[in-house]
Amino acid sequence: MLCLFFFMFYSILTVILCISGELGEKQWGVTYTPDSVCALEGSSVDLFCSYKHPGGLRVTESFWFINEQPEVEQHVALLEDDQYKGRVQYYQNQNQLYHTMRITDLRASDAQTYKFRFITDDPDGKYTGKSGVRLSVPGPKIKVSDTRGGGKLLICSSTCTLTKPTYIWYRNEQPVSEQNGAVLYLRNRTVDAGSYSCAVKEHEEIRSAAVCKTSLYTA
Repeated sequence: MLCLFFFMFYSILTVILCISGELGEKQWGVTYTPDSVCALEGSSVDLFCSYKHPGGLRVTESFWFINEQPEVEQHVALLEDDQYKGRVQYYQNQNQLYHTMRITDLRASDAQTYKFRFITDDPDGKYTGKSGVRLSVPGPKIKVSDTRGGGKLLICSSTCTLTKPTYIWYRNEQPVSEQNGAVLYLRNRTVDAGSYSCAVKEHEEIRSAAVCKTSLYTA
């Protein structure tokens, strides 16, 4: 009878501990909205998250990072990362439990997965949002296709979703006048020969790879 009592007691205690553990885990969390972002080189981007923790705790530190080393529990905050210094700003509201990070002057190397971590006044109260926000930073690209008349169609595009973008075309590093659409038509003639590139207006410093047309046109 005594053995049966201890067995039942142990079983009930195990169930209680499991339920407590599950409830405890549900009290911690980070939600990234959205979980993937696309932005042009040279522009700025905001990465947003909301978070939660058990009541009664106070957040003492919060930051974003990309280099996670779980074996040593060491995380390099972007504010302290030499590659991001002067380009990162935090906007947060601890009462409403949300945090925004702005990165300015985006570079191709900024294409990373960014994670948010916060630390509370409880020695064991630390949490990292595991999924993170995936940031892509593409530059413009040119797609070339043939036309029936022997000419070429050059199409400038970006994998980012842009609202009514204006494109700038360049021939031999000089702007092509009166051309601000995504498509540039080149006739099969010598005068169109040259090296072509494109950029999105207001981000002219970031151009596509050049498409050389010199060898394709003859007199």
